[in-house]
Amino acid sequence: MGAPYLLAETPRGGPFGHRFIIPPDPTLLSTDVEAYFQRAALGQGNNFISVNHQVQQHLPNGAVREGAETLLLAGVEINDLSDEQVTQLKQTLNKLLPDLAKLVSKRINWEEAGQQTLIIRDELGDWLRKDIGAALALPAPPVKGRASQTWPRDPKDERAARLIGRLLGLAVGAIILFIWFF
Repeated sequence: MGAPYLLAETPRGGPFGHRFIIPPDPTLLSTDVEAYFQRAALGQGNNFISVNHQVQQHLPNGAVREGAETLLLAGVEINDLSDEQVTQLKQTLNKLLPDLAKLVSKRINWEEAGQQTLIIRDELGDWLRKDIGAALALPAPPVKGRASQTWPRDPKDERAARLIGRLLGLAVGAIILFIWFF
């Protein structure tokens, strides 16, 4: 399995129980996805980080039980990240749990999905690009001894400075995503 992927597991897959939700990618194999989620109870491994929350699973016989709904970022070398980046990733993943809950409970038609183990959804790829990409693109620490220096073309207008900062942030994010996907 390549890098990186945002994957999800839910016990609320309609009448069929546990299902894996994955982004559209022909290289994702069911066995790889299942292996990640077997290790997800650890919360973090060498190449993944996960978060979960408890949800109610409604069984076909009318019984209700608690189960963990998990969001997992796979294919990222966690040991290469700073503690700040790991913390930021966990916070970002936790912020996405309500979106996952909405996806599972309102957007996926479980009757149409049938007994498939892997449910392919574009939302996971979108969240990876938009939310996780931003979490990994943390600003570099300032270089010592250069704090008093200014850029020769410092903008005089605060709005222009913000615009330039946002454009630079988008450029850095685009470069990171380009490196990840190509």
